[in-house]
Amino acid sequence: MIVDLFHALYYDSPHTWRRNTFLGYSVAQCPIDLHLYQELVARQRPAFILQTGVMYGGSVLYFACLLDLIGASPSALVVGIDNAPTPKSKSLRHPRIRLIEGSSADPRTVAAARALLPAGGGMVVLDSDHHEEHVLAELRLCREFVAPGQYLVAEDTNINGHPVLPRYGRGPFEAVNRFLEEDREFIRDDDLWKRQLFSFHQYGWLRRVSDGSSAAANRGAGPR
Repeated sequence: MIVDLFHALYYDSPHTWRRNTFLGYSVAQCPIDLHLYQELVARQRPAFILQTGVMYGGSVLYFACLLDLIGASPSALVVGIDNAPTPKSKSLRHPRIRLIEGSSADPRTVAAARALLPAGGGMVVLDSDHHEEHVLAELRLCREFVAPGQYLVAEDTNINGHPVLPRYGRGPFEAVNRFLEEDREFIRDDDLWKRQLFSFHQYGWLRRVSDGSSAAANRGAGPR
C-alpha cells in the first residue's frame, strides 16, 4: 500500500522526525501527531496531561504551551514520568511541568503522579518502554486518570510491522489489543487520525466512552 510505503520511508529516514525540536528541545514526533494533539487539547480541554517517557523534554514542553494557549487554569499541569530523566529535560522551567523519576509501570511511581494531579479528567500519553507487557501495565495503571471523552494514547503502535520495525517484537499495538479486550470503557478513535492517512500512533488513540460504572466488573474478569 502506498501510504504504508511512505510511512516506512518517512519513519526510517534519519533526517525527518528524529531531528524535530520544539523551542530548542528535541521532540521526536511526527508533525501529523503533534497537530492531532493540539486539536485534542483545544477541543477536550483536559484538566492535566500525564506523559510517560520524557527523554529530552520536547513533548512535555509542547503540551504545557498548548495548555497556555487555550487559557487553561494554572492548576492544569503536565506531569512527566521517566525512569532516567536527561539533564536536558531537567532544565525545563515551565511552571506547569512536573517531572517524576521512576518506572511508569510501578504503582508507587503512579501514586506519586496521582498526588500531583488536579481533579478532573486528563489526557494520558504513553511513550516509555514500548514492549508489550510494559505498555499493558501502563494502560492498566493510568486508565483511572482519563475521564469520559478524554484520551489515552499509546504511542508508537506502528512498530512491530504496523508497518515499521517488523522485527521489533510485540509492542504497543499488541498491548492495546489486549487492553481493549479487558476494558470496555475505552474504544479506538480511528477517525481522528485516518483523515491524515497515517499516524505513528495509529490504532493507539483511545477515547474513554463511559463513566467507569462497569469498569470494576470488566477489570475483575481479566483478559478475555
